[in-house]
This record gives sequence, structure tokens and C-alpha cells, in this order.
Amino acid sequence: MDEWLAWAGTAASIFITAAGFYMGWRRYQGESLRSRDVAAWADRAITMLLTVELCAKPDTPIAADERSKRLTDAYFALSALTEQGRLFFPNVQGRDGERARDTYAGLRPKLLDPLVVGHKAAGRMLARPGEDSRALLVLLLEQRKTFMTLVQKEIGRRRAAAKDSRKGGETSDLDGLIERAGQRP
Repeated sequence: MDEWLAWAGTAASIFITAAGFYMGWRRYQGESLRSRDVAAWADRAITMLLTVELCAKPDTPIAADERSKRLTDAYFALSALTEQGRLFFPNVQGRDGERARDTYAGLRPKLLDPLVVGHKAAGRMLARPGEDSRALLVLLLEQRKTFMTLVQKEIGRRRAAAKDSRKGGETSDLDGLIERAGQRP
């Protein structure tokens, strides 16, 4: 009888350990899948935020009809991306809880604010194509940087894996880079 109890205890211990490993693996897989989904969503959002930002530049080389088309696409895409973002980032409790129900109750997460600003900016530029957009450009740049910071924290990758990727960039001065390239043998 004692031998049977020892075997049963060993089997139960093995089963519990295996179940623990399996549950940990499933949780890791779920978190990894969510991270990939958030990264794919963020990729689309970054593209649209940059589209609006580039269209807001006063000296943009984009033709007026192409600019209008791009802004229209961004206007609709940013609205959809904001709603899709609610799947990953539900509203937080706040003052709007009494007026809205379910998904829209509470306050929109800060991570989604830059998408809303980008959507509104695209709409404004479409409605007022001749308006000076320099102040709007400053706002859009700030919003994109905020979005990048928040989404990077969400995804969790703060440092580059490769040693060379961690080095700082040299410059973004195109003329200086061209001049240096011309001096090389």
C-alpha cells in the first residue's frame, strides 16, 4: 500500500508540474501573440500618423491631388485604427462613465489620443486646404513621438538586441551626408 501511495504521489507531482509548465507556456504564447498584434496595429498607425504629418509640411513636394487622396485615406484609417485600438486598450474609469455605456464608458486611453488628433488634423487639412499648417505640424510631430513612446512601452522592447543597433545615429543633415560621401575614395 505504501508503495502504491508513493507512486501515486510521484505521478500527481509530475502531473502538477507538467500542468504548470503547460499553463506558463500558454500564457507566454498568448502574451506573445498580443504583442505581435499590437505591433502590427501600431505599424499601420505609425504609417497613417506620418502620412498626415508629411502632408502638413508647408514645403511638401506632394502634389495637391495626391495630398488630398492621402489625407482622405489617413482620415478614414485613423478613425478605424482608433476603434481597433479599443480592442487592445479598453477605456479607463473616468468622468464620462455616466454618459456612455459599455466599450465607450470612461476615458479613452492616452495611447489612442495621437490617433484621434491625427484624424482631426487630416479632416481639418481636407476642409481647409489653403490654411497655414505649421502650428499643426508641430502638434502632429509631438503626437507621433508620444505615440511611439507609449507603444514602445506597451510592446516592451526598449533596447536593441544587436550591439550595432544600440549605437547612436550620426546626423539627418542630407547635404552634410552627401558632402561626406563625395569625399570618400
